[in-house]
Amino acid sequence: MSHSIIVTVPLSGDDLIVWFEDGVSKRYVTQELSMLNGHKVGEANALPDGSGITWEDGMQVDSDALFEAGTLVDFVSDEKHRLLKGLSSIRREAGFSQTRLGEAAGIRQSVISRIEGCEISPQINTLLKLLAPLGKTLAIVDLEV
Repeated sequence: MSHSIIVTVPLSGDDLIVWFEDGVSKRYVTQELSMLNGHKVGEANALPDGSGITWEDGMQVDSDALFEAGTLVDFVSDEKHRLLKGLSSIRREAGFSQTRLGEAAGIRQSVISRIEGCEISPQINTLLKLLAPLGKTLAIVDLEV
């Protein structure tokens, strides 16, 4: 099975995230890619046809070999957990109980409890309603893994 690469995203240090066509994302560090002969993974780019990654000096690694070498990363689950636990921390730091925040945001306390416990995935409107009384909002930022 061929695993076509969609995009590579260099992170701090020598980390690299690669998204494959089938929705899988994997993380790589230099130690995991000994086949790269000392190249910095952050300098790699996806080939236009998705068949691998390449460096400026022409060295390439096949996408299937790359797929086998990486560590799976579930960004959606990881980011959801980080975001919702962050909401709980911000609420407590502001001195709000779930009940008080619910009253300010027009959302039941039981729903806030389920959101903070990562039991449900709130809609963006709900998150914005919860964050506004805390003086916060959502922002798009660089990935930190």
